[in-house]
Amino acid sequence: MEIGPKRSLSQDQFCWLENISRSKYFELKKRGLGPDVTDIDGLQRITPESREAWHERMAERAKGEAARRRELAVIAGRAAALSPKHVSRRRRPEHRRHRRPRP
Repeated sequence: MEIGPKRSLSQDQFCWLENISRSKYFELKKRGLGPDVTDIDGLQRITPESREAWHERMAERAKGEAARRRELAVIAGRAAALSPKHVSRRRRPEHRRHRRPRP
């Protein structure tokens, strides 16, 4: 399927170009994360400008989520280090097993 870059897209064409399923498209749309759709006498079209804006919104959202995951990882790491079961708080055994001599 060849689609011009300045041409408006149907929902199916948009899904094909973005390599997402129709169900994913409608899930995004339901959550308010879909592209802006122009209604032309009952025909739903996605303009190149709205597709570009959608890409920018998705990129910003991904950056925000990555920062949030990093923040949560730092919090989890600090909590783990404070745990009495953390590896740094374990006591060493009083005696160690003897190694076998190598032949």
